[in-house]
Amino acid sequence: MTEDLLSFSFGNITLVLLVVALGIFLWLTARSKSTRGFQFQISLFIVIWILAEMVDLIGEKGVTPFLPSNEIGMYIHVLAMITFSSILWIRFYLAKKSGKKLAETVEES
Repeated sequence: MTEDLLSFSFGNITLVLLVVALGIFLWLTARSKSTRGFQFQISLFIVIWILAEMVDLIGEKGVTPFLPSNEIGMYIHVLAMITFSSILWIRFYLAKKSGKKLAETVEES
């Protein structure tokens, strides 16, 4: 009984913290000046990731009957990883195409 109560309260704390983090990153995403900016892109990735964590947590608790399985959170995580990979590859491609120097480039003296 005590274990169930402790597990339930930690699950609720986690959900509250995820909602707070979601609010912060939604605010950062909305505050970004341009969708091409790194702040917007990384904030969008983190928002998707937080949503996946929330769906996963809610699915584990069995709170919502419309989630048939716990795999939906995993699929949203995959979407977040695809978003993150796309951001990095597109930024890399555009930097190379424009001829910008990359930070990893070593200059010889």
